Amino acid sequence: MSRIPGVDARSWFGNGALSALCAFLLLAAGPASSHPLNVAYADIAVGAEGVTVALSLNLFELDLLLGLDRDRDAHVEQDELMQSERRVVEYLSRHISVTADDKALPMKAESLRVTRGADGKDLLEARLRFPAAGAANFTIRCEPLMEVGADHRTLAKISYRGRSEQFIFQKGTVYRSAPQTLGEVFVQFAALGVVHIFTGYDHVLFLLGLLLAATTLLDAIKIVTAFTIAHSVTLALAALGIVTPPARAVEAGIAFSIVYVAVENLAWRKHDWRWVVSFFFGLVHGFGFANVLREMDLERGSLVASLFFFNIGVELGQLAIVVLLLPALALLRRARSFPAMVNVASVFILAQGLWWFYQRALA
Repeated sequence: MSRIPGVDARSWFGNGALSALCAFLLLAAGPASSHPLNVAYADIAVGAEGVTVALSLNLFELDLLLGLDRDRDAHVEQDELMQSERRVVEYLSRHISVTADDKALPMKAESLRVTRGADGKDLLEARLRFPAAGAANFTIRCEPLMEVGADHRTLAKISYRGRSEQFIFQKGTVYRSAPQTLGEVFVQFAALGVVHIFTGYDHVLFLLGLLLAATTLLDAIKIVTAFTIAHSVTLALAALGIVTPPARAVEAGIAFSIVYVAVENLAWRKHDWRWVVSFFFGLVHGFGFANVLREMDLERGSLVASLFFFNIGVELGQLAIVVLLLPALALLRRARSFPAMVNVASVFILAQGLWWFYQRALA
């Protein structure tokens, strides 16, 4: 096999492999926010007179489907929403349905309004009513925006017969009036945690940046353990409402953590205290994880169980990512040009971190 003079094929391949990994993550993330897991929220009350659904969903995503932004200024104003009220109501009626005693109930839209979430995103808040006096058994389907992506979920708080429980709607799932088992709740929220970490490209990129500096397995264990402990603490504090920093500040802080780790990779060769960096910024990332659950406004007892199961899912997803990354990095580390690979990868990570920081803090 011939060789190109002056080029080590293994080194060239190593640079390409690590660069390709970073490029894939950046292209997958694109210009979207850090948590492309698409989430809508619903507060559903089942009473003697029927079912009421208070729905909150991403207005930008709805605009992509229905073309609501008539003046093309990247925002849907209240008057634009009302001009398309009929189409919006028809869309919601196709994606949200309630049956009572095996009979489909008509939907009445009591209100539609444009609001803005804590993270600055435009939201559609809709109040929908499904009248059914005297009905006993309900089945609820809630699938708005499922066309946007297979990972879309609607996180719901459902109040029925004096109890309140959480439920995650996704494509093909329905809620029935029988109480859920603890196992069913575990499966729903653990799966949500796994999906959240796998589609949380900023968390993945931060982990990759940290692990690039891990020279031994012990270093990697210390980094991952510190990150896990830190984000578990702040995830619990934020989800339980004990500490609730502004969502925009948290998102900007997560982007800054990526920038910092990339700069540190480029500026220093020794990273004996990398686990401290992992712990400090892990606190910030935990607040980001919590935003998914905090919007559900669950009662403390329900939230504690959901929080615990969600965190298990996050840790399982994180463990899977680390198990995939560490052998690949160990193999690449054998190449003489591994420091150059780290620099190339860190430049990719730095570029994406700066772009996210601009989006979240300055745009």
